Amino acid sequence: MSGWISLSEAPNKLLDQNKWAQVRAFAPNDLIALTFLNAPYPDPEDPSDFFWGRDGSPEEAVRCYDLGRDLVSLCRHRLIEGSLAAVGTRLGERQRIEPSAWVDMWPMFATNRASGPIAIFDDVELSEALETSDAKEQRNCKNWLREQSARDLERKKALLFHLAKRALRQNLTQSNFDAAYRAILGHPRGRPKKSAGTIS
Repeated sequence: MSGWISLSEAPNKLLDQNKWAQVRAFAPNDLIALTFLNAPYPDPEDPSDFFWGRDGSPEEAVRCYDLGRDLVSLCRHRLIEGSLAAVGTRLGERQRIEPSAWVDMWPMFATNRASGPIAIFDDVELSEALETSDAKEQRNCKNWLREQSARDLERKKALLFHLAKRALRQNLTQSNFDAAYRAILGHPRGRPKKSAGTIS
C-alpha cells in the first residue's frame, strides 16, 4: 500500500480532483469546503445558510451539495471494494476498518472521523491499495459507467465499450470492460438471449 494520509486530505489526493476543485471554489478555505461534503441538503429559501453566511444562489448550493455527495459516495465505494484501506482509533485502540464496515459508516472529512450507527472511529487515515493494471482499468470503467444516465446505459454494449475507450483515453480491453459492465449492470457478457416462445 502507499503511504497513509488523513481523511481530510483524501478529496485532494485520492478522489475526483475535478469535483473537489469545484467544491473548493465555493469556499474560502479547505476546512469549510470539507464541511460541504457532509452538509445536509440546502434550504432553497436560505442558500447562505449552506454557504456559512456567504452569498450563493439556491442553484449553486444544490450544485455544491451534489458534488459533495458524489465525492462521499465515491470514497465509500472505494473503501467497500477495497481499493482504499482505512485505519482509525476506536475505544482507544488503533485498528483497521474492515471494508464491510463502510456499508453502515460515513467518512466525515472535516473531522477525520468515520461515523455510523454501530461504530465511530477517530483520527481516520486512508491508503490507496496497490492495484493491478487490470483492477485499475476496471475501476475507472465502473466509475465511468456509474456516471452515465439510465438512458445512455440502454445503448448497445458495443457502443458503450467504444464510448468508454474514448472517454477514458486508455487502451481499455474488452475483458476489463465486460467485468465492469457485469459489476455495474448485472448483465452477463453479450446481449440477453430471447426466452423460449418469444416471437422474432
